[in-house]
Amino acid sequence: MKNKVDLTSGHIISKLLIVAIPTLLTSIVQMTYNLTDMFWVGRVGNMGLDPVEAISAVGTAGYFTWLGFGLILLAKVGTSVSVSQAAGKNDHEELTRAGNNGIILMLILTAIYTFIGFFGAKYFVTLFNIENSNIRTYAFEYLRIISLVGVAYFMTNIFNGIYDGLGKTINTFYITASGLFINIILDPIFILEDFNIFGLQLNGLGLGVKGAAFATAIAQLFILGTYLVIYLGKHKPFQIHLKKYYDKTMFKKIFKIGFPVGMQSVFFTTISVIIGIMIATYGKHVMAVQRVGSHIEALAWMIALGFQVALASFVGQNYGAKRFDRIREGYFASLKLLVPYGIILNIVLFVFAKQLFSIFVSDPETLLVGKMYLEILSMSQLFMIIELATAGAFMGLGKTMIPSGVGIVGNSLRIPFAYLLSLSFGYVGIWYVVASSSILKGLVLTVWFLLYLHKLKKAKMVLS
Repeated sequence: MKNKVDLTSGHIISKLLIVAIPTLLTSIVQMTYNLTDMFWVGRVGNMGLDPVEAISAVGTAGYFTWLGFGLILLAKVGTSVSVSQAAGKNDHEELTRAGNNGIILMLILTAIYTFIGFFGAKYFVTLFNIENSNIRTYAFEYLRIISLVGVAYFMTNIFNGIYDGLGKTINTFYITASGLFINIILDPIFILEDFNIFGLQLNGLGLGVKGAAFATAIAQLFILGTYLVIYLGKHKPFQIHLKKYYDKTMFKKIFKIGFPVGMQSVFFTTISVIIGIMIATYGKHVMAVQRVGSHIEALAWMIALGFQVALASFVGQNYGAKRFDRIREGYFASLKLLVPYGIILNIVLFVFAKQLFSIFVSDPETLLVGKMYLEILSMSQLFMIIELATAGAFMGLGKTMIPSGVGIVGNSLRIPFAYLLSLSFGYVGIWYVVASSSILKGLVLTVWFLLYLHKLKKAKMVLS
């Protein structure tokens, strides 16, 4: 099979890095999308707007996009795992059925997301009980624009997932990076009335928060267009023919594998929305910190996400090829790289908390709150990294229910404990609960996977 990276043979670390590094770079690109928006939105003060209000609005609307990502994962993970297992068996017919049925499922989910996002935007923003009318208006406008291009957001992710399953994450990186280039160019043009680039004073459209939404929408449409061109050419991974390759059994398999992961993400976002509602009561400065801080934390999860995708593809292919020995070796090889990184990141976020936040905000009160946020959340980064990577290994086995179950239970505990600690410690208590739950989830899931590896070792002995 030519359209895959063979992960069932060769040096394990090298093969993992072939998949993980492009995924890491793609995560950096996607994070840069968000940070580029935050950077330019944070400069709307030059046109008479309050940058803290603008950042808070984008953050509020972003929760709905995050909810949508749960729906995306439902189709993306199931498709990626099915594709990787078919690739491990060198079964192109099964791969084609997996790809087509994944696309069908994603189109259904796209319609749901777009309808709810466009017509329900006002009701979603109202959930946060935000007193500031400007934040409400900005968030409503941003959300409606982004929802209209939901098809681009969703479909680019299914095509990304197919390449992930084939181990060809480098393709995903190149295509996503092209969209970032478009977004970087358009952001200042759409958001600001005038701006300075390399000493040149230029004029923009001055659309504010709406401009950020338009720039992101156009970039996403460009990426989707690139994928459509690929699938119309000779280098496509498989033929798209939804009617011909519709397979009820494959559709159910994709749904069954992806459903726990998708629901975990939706549930996690729902918990985050509730946390966000709690945070909103403490004012715009704390809201802005929550938004900016989550992107700074991406320094942790973007590396872990790279290895999550790599392990899902690696484990999926080797599980399909019945190479159980490589599954164990691949998991421990990943931990040898991730644990030192996690420890270093814990230290960096704690020691340089104020400096990191000052890149995005200059308001003294917001900086003080942001410093506390990163100091508290820094202690959980190592465990979050291990949790994400271990979840990827479970995904490759098709056992998505286990990491999803751990995630749902762990995240559920945040609400009652966040409420209780907020009564005594305010928003600081909420952040301590979030950090503690991440530590708990990482520990539980790692122990569970080690026990599962023992079962695979016994299975290998039976097969031999």
